[in-house]
Amino acid sequence: MSAVIRKSKDDVARLKQEFGHPVIDGDGHIIESFGMLVSYVEKIGGKSTAEEFVREMRQNHPISSTGDAERGDQRGAWWGVTNRAEDLATVMAPGLLSDRLEEIGIDFAILYPTLGLGLPTMPHDELRQVACRALNTMNSELTAEYRDRMTPVASIPMHTPDEAIAELHHCTQELGMKVAMVPAGVARPWPAYPEAFPAACFMDRYGLDSHFDYDPVWQCFVDNKVAVTAHGGVGLRYMECGHRSPTNYMYNHILGHAFQQSELAKSLVMGGVPRRFPTLKFAFLEGGAGWAADLLHSLEEHWEKRNSEGLRNYDPSALDRQKLAELLQKHGIRSKGGQFARDERQPWVRDEFEESLIESEDQIRDMFAEQFFFGCEADDRSVYRALDGKGNPFGIKLNAVFSSDIGHWDVPDISQVLFESRGLVDAGLLTEDDYAAFVYRNPVYLHAGMNPDFFKGTKVAEAARKLA
Repeated sequence: MSAVIRKSKDDVARLKQEFGHPVIDGDGHIIESFGMLVSYVEKIGGKSTAEEFVREMRQNHPISSTGDAERGDQRGAWWGVTNRAEDLATVMAPGLLSDRLEEIGIDFAILYPTLGLGLPTMPHDELRQVACRALNTMNSELTAEYRDRMTPVASIPMHTPDEAIAELHHCTQELGMKVAMVPAGVARPWPAYPEAFPAACFMDRYGLDSHFDYDPVWQCFVDNKVAVTAHGGVGLRYMECGHRSPTNYMYNHILGHAFQQSELAKSLVMGGVPRRFPTLKFAFLEGGAGWAADLLHSLEEHWEKRNSEGLRNYDPSALDRQKLAELLQKHGIRSKGGQFARDERQPWVRDEFEESLIESEDQIRDMFAEQFFFGCEADDRSVYRALDGKGNPFGIKLNAVFSSDIGHWDVPDISQVLFESRGLVDAGLLTEDDYAAFVYRNPVYLHAGMNPDFFKGTKVAEAARKLA
């Protein structure tokens, strides 16, 4: 591997002059001080809760997960952050990050948790709720002085609608937070085999087949003018990523986030959530956009063939069995046609798009064009697939959102982030207008589309106002 040449502040300034619009980071990260987080847990929940939190984090949310096949674990990240002291301090200390954002090339940053990605997945009710409250309080206080350049993301537990609503209200009304994150799913024990949890579990993704009616939660997001953003985490014991290797993190990580987000999006679509809440925007983060292009295509094709009208083409009651028998006999196929002879209706024979509330292909198009946004990292080539209208169903451009992922191993040198984001432009795959959509317009449409005052008082307020 060749040595990385660090970019200077002047290099960044020269590059930004070329395109003349701000860069909004839709998915940066804070790396929490574990000791500080524990102190907030103790302050909110007491000493015994803090001790339980430490045990839970060490046993089931380890920073360097080894994985355990007997427990059904998947190996998580190890050596997951940079060894550059200045860069590591930058993503741990919001004050230092504020000082360096101009040097990095980012005008405004939306900061997701790191350790906190797993807190809303904890199965213990009280511990989960206290941990999320502690995390949200800590990150809100740490960033309070720098809200002109950054905003923290609230971590919302989703095991029940009531706890989600309570934390969302607290974060928006009491802490003044403007962005909220839900986990990509909740792991629930199978009722008949509770002892097998979490190796065997049902992943509840809030839409299709959910254990609860989450509509009050979605209404709460609308009422508080907050987009639903979803962020997963690979290697977390209570977060399925589609891979189960207890020894190989790379095996688990590759397409792991895309799996989490595609399963969530399918559940929401097939459960009718976007149709019932047409003004609500959803962002699926850190999975790229390739899966989204494939999901859009698959939904279009399946709806076309298997909607209520399309199913008429396969109804066995309309089959001319006599003609079938004659044709088969004529061509030497021995069959009495019995395998196609059942006319009676079974309870599972139905329009499986009914719960989605989709009545036309245009409604599928509108979901992906207006309500759904997709977090893509700086060097993610799926940005091209998202913005390639000619290659996508309905000719639409998907809403790719620039996500630096600073703080994680994906970014060994934060001085390179802006230059990596330009890679597809340099390769001739994105136009300057596409790039502006990626790093500027789409992040604004996602958040200001829910809350017109989202960027008020920030460094990008005037640029965001121009898009209103």
